[in-house]
Amino acid sequence: MSLLTSLLRMRAADTGNALRTSQLRHLHLSDQPLMLLALKRTGPAARPLAVMLGTDPSRPQLLVAPPSGSTTPMLTTLARVVTAYIDACQRHKEHLPATSNKPARQSYTDAPQILVPNPRTMHHLKDLGDDLRFRRVDGENSASRSVQRLGHWLTYLTDRADIPGSAALIPMTSFLGMHWATGQSPLEDEDLATLLAWIDPPRHAASGRDAARKAEASATHRPAGPATDAAFDNEQLAHLFDAHARASGQEQARTLQELDRLLATYMQPTWDLMWQAYTLLQALPEAKGTARRWDRERIAFTDECLYLAQDGRPRPAREHAVAVAVGLARMEQGAAAFAAERAADDPFVRAELRTAGEAIGGPVTAIDPEHIVRGPTGRAQWRPRLTVSTTDPVRMEPGQVLACHTYRIARYKICEVTPADGETLVELEIIAGMGKASSPNHAVLPEIGAFLVLTIAPPDHYRMPEFPSRDQTPWTHGGPPPNHPDNSDEDEEAQ
Repeated sequence: MSLLTSLLRMRAADTGNALRTSQLRHLHLSDQPLMLLALKRTGPAARPLAVMLGTDPSRPQLLVAPPSGSTTPMLTTLARVVTAYIDACQRHKEHLPATSNKPARQSYTDAPQILVPNPRTMHHLKDLGDDLRFRRVDGENSASRSVQRLGHWLTYLTDRADIPGSAALIPMTSFLGMHWATGQSPLEDEDLATLLAWIDPPRHAASGRDAARKAEASATHRPAGPATDAAFDNEQLAHLFDAHARASGQEQARTLQELDRLLATYMQPTWDLMWQAYTLLQALPEAKGTARRWDRERIAFTDECLYLAQDGRPRPAREHAVAVAVGLARMEQGAAAFAAERAADDPFVRAELRTAGEAIGGPVTAIDPEHIVRGPTGRAQWRPRLTVSTTDPVRMEPGQVLACHTYRIARYKICEVTPADGETLVELEIIAGMGKASSPNHAVLPEIGAFLVLTIAPPDHYRMPEFPSRDQTPWTHGGPPPNHPDNSDEDEEAQ
């Protein structure tokens, strides 16, 4: 937690109302997201109890698994609803022209977006996806294939949720916490009801703190899942489960109807809170970088659909070392890009980074507009230099490339950091955005006295590190056994 975030939390606790930590919304919000609430049974982590989902706030669809017996009918219906929503995103394509490192291709104009109450629901869906995508497929039973396909999509969506800046599957408490600071602890912020009470209290409430207390003490307050409340389990759910086990025929059907009504009443308050949060977030102005990130989301979705059409095999239960390293590299790149793009778009984020020493702000005290350097071939290159005086902590080393929201096309390399009396002098060289020496772009040159805020530049061209192939890794990292022929393909087929 940064110094500025800590300060905002202290002020929120003092005033009783949440404070904004971001001026803009940095994640895309679909016009028709799929809201999904899930409850699970005690016992096996992936055994579902109920799911409420839909794209219309006034028409949620409730799916309930029976207290005993197979959950396949419920999962089949869930698969049909989710895959229908995903299929609807594949109706239209657009042409993407070729770039310097990618050929021309097609991309879907939309991508699925699922909103869940909290990270725990996301982890439950990940467990469910791991379970379903390995289920056996009966060639004569299309339901079993649809359930396996549901597992594939749940795995894809939850994997995307691990990448910073992705908007394929978003926990709403995390989304709200990205834009507001409350006076309660981060652990308490995982409760959707109290978090929303702090951020958007009812008109009659004296403060967000009072609204949160009333929400927590209310008889309609329910955990947002996937685990249910212990008192609810003992006093109501267990009673119906026992009645279902003892009943038969019409009496058992009546018990199932009572269970449906009970779970609908239990989940409805969270359903309403989800749409309240959606409306609140949708009203925030969208950052410029959000559209670019959603474009990448659409491309990733298109690639996944192509993989399903051409291959379709489920992802392995446990990735080998090279695949894990590639995944971690992509997550690191995504985190760096998302942080840099947020800083370029949002002054609130830039202020927070300045307190952490990951950005600097100050006036330009000197400039050398005619500075020339010689490239590797001896060719003269125009590289203006300037000096910024700052009182911010500077924790960046020479060689770091920075960006400025005022001159978005320019890039600045730190040449020297010199501590002075009560301030730090940072000498910078403009290394991109100046145009050619024959036709320089003087618009990127600030004037003496101009106040600049410089943040770490987003990676303009990210190059994935080179990783060895699987058969080039030692057996301890998933490669072939020592002194044995590589039978990994045969082993995988046998499994």
